[in-house]
Amino acid sequence: MTHHPKPRPREEGVVLIAVLWICALVMWFTLQIGAMTRMQGEDQIHLFRRAQAQYLAIGGCYEALARMGQPPPTGLERGPDLSWQPNGAPHLLKYQTGEVMVSIESEMTKINVNTANPEQMREVLMAAGVDENAAEELADVIADFVDPDDLKRLHGKEAADYKRLGLPYGPFNGPLISLDQMLLIPGITEQLFYRYMGGGGNAEESGSEAPYNPMLPQKDSLFEMLSVYGTSTTLPKPELDQEIERTIITWQTGGIYRIFSTGVAYNGPPAVTICLIVRFAPQTQHGYEILSRKMM
Repeated sequence: MTHHPKPRPREEGVVLIAVLWICALVMWFTLQIGAMTRMQGEDQIHLFRRAQAQYLAIGGCYEALARMGQPPPTGLERGPDLSWQPNGAPHLLKYQTGEVMVSIESEMTKINVNTANPEQMREVLMAAGVDENAAEELADVIADFVDPDDLKRLHGKEAADYKRLGLPYGPFNGPLISLDQMLLIPGITEQLFYRYMGGGGNAEESGSEAPYNPMLPQKDSLFEMLSVYGTSTTLPKPELDQEIERTIITWQTGGIYRIFSTGVAYNGPPAVTICLIVRFAPQTQHGYEILSRKMM
């Protein structure tokens, strides 16, 4: 009869530790798989909500385009938002899957970055929160970026300065085609250019029933005050919401307008904003010409 020797206590301990390690690894892998599955599910939900918000914003754009050229209100109309004017007033639209906030404003009332002199640009920069000395220097840099010559202003920058900064390009020495090209100018940061609302709030926290988008530029941003189409030489005076709604600005044939449309689904954020620059052309088939589009 064969007798098998009993495992020694030390061997039993090693086996027990190995089993515990295997259990721990199995548990760890299970948790990792569960976390990855949950994250993938959250990503899918986020993408779905963003797609909904995008289509809502697109719907708001079409609503605004359809209302271009409306006659000013007579005061006898019943119900809100029967006549939209390019005065920047917000218009809240409610669809089956979400809400959209739309506004239309004239692009011609903004200062043209291509034609503004350094003093006008300094005023804009200071309105955007830049201190006086820095605004004076940055205004020269902007002027050198768009002017056609290679003469360096007092605080400006020309091709040699861009090379010294390690940039693979120099000043345009010509007009900007898109306002976003200002981000190529040294000293123009995204925060200065857009001055995003920031934060992760929502419509309730912002004190408004409007769809909330933290990536929406503020009114005192360069994006809002400047244009590549505008003709104004002075900054518009800030108006209260009530004054904006009472302001009547008639549509001008050939006029250029900026449309903001922010959509958010009822089942949650994120919000999506679409910015359109359009020319009002009632003589054409569609009645308008889209000059640029940007999603935020």
